[in-house]
Amino acid sequence: MLSRQLKTLAFCFLAVMAFTSPRLLAQDDGFDFNSLIIDAELYIWNRISDALDLFRGGLAGGPALGAELALTEYAQLGAYASYEKGVAFPHFIFPFWLVDYYEKKEPFLEFHEGQYATASFGPWRKESFDDYSSNIDRHFPRHKWDVRIQLHAFILSAYATFRPTEFVDFLAGFVGWDPSGDDQRLDYVATRYPADQFGRGLCNILFGAFEIPVNIIRVTASEGDLPGLSKGLGLGLWRFVCREVVGVVELVTFPFGWQPIIQPEYIFPLNQNMSWRTQRPSFHKQY
Repeated sequence: MLSRQLKTLAFCFLAVMAFTSPRLLAQDDGFDFNSLIIDAELYIWNRISDALDLFRGGLAGGPALGAELALTEYAQLGAYASYEKGVAFPHFIFPFWLVDYYEKKEPFLEFHEGQYATASFGPWRKESFDDYSSNIDRHFPRHKWDVRIQLHAFILSAYATFRPTEFVDFLAGFVGWDPSGDDQRLDYVATRYPADQFGRGLCNILFGAFEIPVNIIRVTASEGDLPGLSKGLGLGLWRFVCREVVGVVELVTFPFGWQPIIQPEYIFPLNQNMSWRTQRPSFHKQY
């Protein structure tokens, strides 16, 4: 089993070399090995991202009752009525939601709200309003070829779907074709530091707990024992949670080489006077 996985990874790397080398050589007279490595990392990331895109889900709250099952738009069965407010998310792995938001500056959640009722059988559907545009923001997303299930039980509604079109995109991605146009591309203007981000994320996960004693000691030294045990403990717990969450995000998205989300980057910085803050990640730009 392990041998098969190693062969698969080797095949992916060779495929990346074949597809990216001509572009890199055309981009610059010299051979940019760093860009090649980052392109390889993005290739692997894009395959993971395409796999995640196969499934999506959603939750909603509000009075609702009914259910619906759809095997594409041409084979549907169900009926439900709802007056809900809900959200559909791109897939089921939370940290990866941030990638599109930070890379493409696009919203990754789809919201809906309002009163809606529908009944469906086969390709036929009857909705509470004849005007399609008045319905579109009142229910979970529906696409022509989706395999979808929805359950509406009193005050909670749930939605899950499998997208065959994304399965085609997933398979095509292995040979460098992107039918959905959603692959991340190497930006030659941006200088990325994926190794820095990987190490930073790992350190945040492993040593984030040290924020608790560090902040207790720091606040005690500057403000006294009681603030140290109260304010220092509170700050330490908050910063510990922040470092753990950010560490996971940075670790799983390390190919993008973002700037630090938390300053200082590490718990024990050389500059002890640096103020602690969180910021939106962005690329190290090179103009």
